[in-house]
Amino acid sequence: MAEGDFIPRDRVITMVREIMLFKTLPTQTIIGLCALFACTFTALTSEVAPVGLLIDMAQAFHIAEGQAGLAVSAFALMVALGAVPLTILTVAVDRKKLMLLSLGGYILSNLIVALAPTFLILCAGRAVGGVAHALLMSIVSAYAARLVPANMTGRAISFVYGGTSLGAILGVPGAAAIGHFASWRIAMFVMTGLAVLLAICIAFFLPPVAPTGTGSAQLPSIGSRKAMRVFLVVVAIDALFFVAHNLLYTYVTPLLLLHGLPKAALSVALLLTGVVSISGLWAAGQVVDRWPAAGLLGGGLAMLVGMGLMSGHIVTGWVAVASVGLWCTGYSAIIPFVMSGAIRARATRPDVAGAAINGASNLGILLGSALGGQILTWSGFNILTPLAVGVALAAILLAVFSPDAFPRILHPHEDDASS
Repeated sequence: MAEGDFIPRDRVITMVREIMLFKTLPTQTIIGLCALFACTFTALTSEVAPVGLLIDMAQAFHIAEGQAGLAVSAFALMVALGAVPLTILTVAVDRKKLMLLSLGGYILSNLIVALAPTFLILCAGRAVGGVAHALLMSIVSAYAARLVPANMTGRAISFVYGGTSLGAILGVPGAAAIGHFASWRIAMFVMTGLAVLLAICIAFFLPPVAPTGTGSAQLPSIGSRKAMRVFLVVVAIDALFFVAHNLLYTYVTPLLLLHGLPKAALSVALLLTGVVSISGLWAAGQVVDRWPAAGLLGGGLAMLVGMGLMSGHIVTGWVAVASVGLWCTGYSAIIPFVMSGAIRARATRPDVAGAAINGASNLGILLGSALGGQILTWSGFNILTPLAVGVALAAILLAVFSPDAFPRILHPHEDDASS
């Protein structure tokens, strides 16, 4: 291959170091962090893929679209119940073996969904995926912490969990595009293949680390009462934003159809909103360590305006797609703020803080998708959309009146302390 036809690996590693602000870390550690990022990306892609396939799944099993949302709820329920307990119970178990075990769970889950003869079996497969997801998310934050020096723990965890943000953004349009050009079952086979490839890469390239504890599982230490109060506020804000988002986004495909978008354009529209919303991640990265309050408020307002425009028939067609893009941009920006805020509170270990945010997020997904399905079935979007806007507004107000959780200005020494 001629020079210039590819980017040398050393240059790629250097670019990653600059982007991640990990300039002093060895190459093997950078590869490990990128592998963990890929794990969380694959995890969230598997979790949210059914959103883009909802209409096709409903038609295949002859059920209402609101009922098909249970495919999302079943997954989220298992994560909400299992994230924190699994983090505590597996503290002394080999991290790499647990990582491979959880990826095996994703493979099994996606395979069951792809082959499911009934919707009940499909939901059972999704529940298996939820357990795998809870296990994986109990591993990655602690794994990242063990790969880097103590003063980089918070930064490493935030980077690794960035894969969840990217997966949430691109998973729906990617699955929808495959479903449009092939079928929803083929899309789930593709998800299975991605999990297999990632498991192979993890087996060969992820550096092993020692368990975070020894002996039997131990309850994590708890910080001061003030730290715990701040932490619980961050968790509550995270849950509210996820409820608001999933009340509506779980059913974004029928919502766009209602606003006049042709069904043939759905996959392209979802892909565009996913690509555009990556800008929310970029914007959050510029301010998350400096102005948490302003950044979270900006993301929340973008989400609020985008969702509000979907009320009634204010916008139609591709303007409606632009509104969804604005809403998803704001949503994607919020995720790094709540994750870093939970770690910065110093109420418990970083891995437990990450698991709590993961559990709260999936509780929000569960409540949003399940409640949204019921409201959509019985009352339609005329009730569902204003409700989602109201919940998002409640999350914004709680954040505005919680300066200890999201300070106006974050000085460098405060960020170091949180690590």
